[in-house]
Amino acid sequence: MANLIPEELKALIQQYLTDGVLTDKERQVILNKAEKMGLDRDEIDLYLDAEVQKIDQQTDAAVRKQKGKTCPFCGGSVPQLTDKCPHCGENITPEASSELQEIFDNLEEALVDFKSGKDIAKSKATVERFMRKAKMYYGNNPKIQKLLEEVEMESAKVEKVAKANARKNTIVKILTYNRKITAAVILAVLIGIFMQFHESDEAKMENLIEEVSELVDYGNLDKANNKLVNTIFLKDIYHIENYDPIYLKVIKAHIKHGNYDAAEELALSYRGMIDNDWRWCETPTYIYLRSLYEKEDRDFSALESRY
Repeated sequence: MANLIPEELKALIQQYLTDGVLTDKERQVILNKAEKMGLDRDEIDLYLDAEVQKIDQQTDAAVRKQKGKTCPFCGGSVPQLTDKCPHCGENITPEASSELQEIFDNLEEALVDFKSGKDIAKSKATVERFMRKAKMYYGNNPKIQKLLEEVEMESAKVEKVAKANARKNTIVKILTYNRKITAAVILAVLIGIFMQFHESDEAKMENLIEEVSELVDYGNLDKANNKLVNTIFLKDIYHIENYDPIYLKVIKAHIKHGNYDAAEELALSYRGMIDNDWRWCETPTYIYLRSLYEKEDRDFSALESRY
């Protein structure tokens, strides 16, 4: 089409498009001139639309280039030819952006399965796994924060309905299908139902241990520290025995980097979760630190048991 337009008309079109805008009046002038030249008015009109669209695309590309990239970690603007975010300090790579999109897709798919009611436990675990990954690596991104808030609300609704239905179905079966069942058996089943509602505490503990362990493996000791210090768990033997290895892992990582103050501070925080000294002095964390401090002739008085 462009080859069939006389140079005189082309020059007029380019003159009017110099500012990137084609007004209605300018368009009419071009179309009238084209008609006088014996050209098809509609074809010239379509040509003008294509030229305007081409300019719009070039303008958008220039604007995007000037603004740069968007950091997948914090959502901040990153200048072109820069591989490190000036806001959060993270390295920007194509792999990070690709992984973030993959998390979006997998999280959306898992949430759909969760809401469908098919295999609630498995779907919930999948949703939580991708939520942890999103929080761990991209939690400062405002879009991620909003998405996770929505997912948490939807997940809570689905889980509440699922638990209510499960409890209702169990009680109905007890009362309907076996009227000769003894009071002791009914009590035992009801206790089992009650315990199911506390499985979430155990799941949260396992999720925390997994998340903190991944943070340590990736060298994010400050985040790992904060996760443990800011977490409240039931102060019973079962939970303490299961938390000790992850506390010890973070403490050893601090010591490996020569940061004894951080290691001792975390150990003191952990000790504060234990209700008496004899339990503290039996933990692997206490035994390890006491042996290490004696070996390196360090002051262990702050962590010493009075038992």
